[in-house]
Amino acid sequence: MKRTMHFLAGFGTLALLVTLSASSASAQTNLAKAIQQKLAAEAAKLENSCADDIKKYCSDVTPGEGRMIYCMQAHEDKISTKCAFDLEEAATDIQLSGDNLKDAVSACKAEIAGVCGKAQPGQGRVAACLVANKSTASKNCIEALDKIEAMVAH
Repeated sequence: MKRTMHFLAGFGTLALLVTLSASSASAQTNLAKAIQQKLAAEAAKLENSCADDIKKYCSDVTPGEGRMIYCMQAHEDKISTKCAFDLEEAATDIQLSGDNLKDAVSACKAEIAGVCGKAQPGQGRVAACLVANKSTASKNCIEALDKIEAMVAH
């Protein structure tokens, strides 16, 4: 559980990330939107299942920058089973998402530098370029993009 809490604390800006990136949705690909929706669903699920624990143990904590997760970590021996389970599940999902995205960046390095080199990073523009040029991408890049698409489909 400590590993889970520590991992989630590293992603303490998850809700902020989802909020900020959703503000420019018109420039995003369906893939980028799907990833945001997946992260938002994880955040909502945690807010729901951990609400009572947060209220009970961390009501005086200012949210943001992982402070709430650190507070939950300090009280990990007291939080509900449902909250603990959902925290573990969220950590696993976030880790898998991060790994898949990192793999795609590595596998699509040539495409990102080449055909998508002029795409301004941010708001899903590089992802849009990769998806638009998937038919000319390397086998490894296509496989990495397929993993991400499969991940958000679930």
